Amino acid sequence: CVCLFVCLFVCLFVCLFVCLFVCLFVCLFVCLFVCLFVCLFVCLFVCLFVCLFVCLFVCLFVCLFVCLFVCLFVCLFVCLFVCLFVCLFVCLFVCLFVCLFVCLFVCLFVCLFVCLFVCLFVCLFVCLFVCLFVCLFVCLFVCLFVCLFVCLFVCLFVCLFVCLFVCLFVCLFVC
Repeated sequence: CVCLFVCLFVCLFVCLFVCLFVCLFVCLFVCLFVCLFVCLFVCLFVCLFVCLFVCLFVCLFVCLFVCLFVCLFVCLFVCLFVCLFVCLFVCLFVCLFVCLFVCLFVCLFVCLFVCLFVCLFVCLFVCLFVCLFVCLFVCLFVCLFVCLFVCLFVCLFVCLFVCLFVCLFVCLFVC
């Protein structure tokens, strides 16, 4: 009885712990890392790039057209009608057209390109890195700890108790 109990407990614990820990850890880590990285990278990159580019282009085109038309028409008509009565026709046309078109186009394009590049790079890099690292670490730690602890404890305790009781009763009754 003493030999049987000692041998059974040693064999069962060694086999169960080695098999369960190796299988569970290898399967869980491989599956979790592959699934998490593939899903997170695909979803984040597709969503962020599509949303950012669609929103930016829609907003830019709307803002550009609205600003250009409003500014040009308002400035041109107001300045023309106000200045026409004060200045000469030559000065008005030369100054207004040159100044307005040069200033408007230069300022708009410079501001738009600077804002676009700054916003795009800052938003994309910050959002991507923050989201990726936060999501990956949170998901990995939560999934790993939950899965590992639940699986290991449930499997170990169920297998150990079932195997021990079955082996002990069979061996004891047979012996």
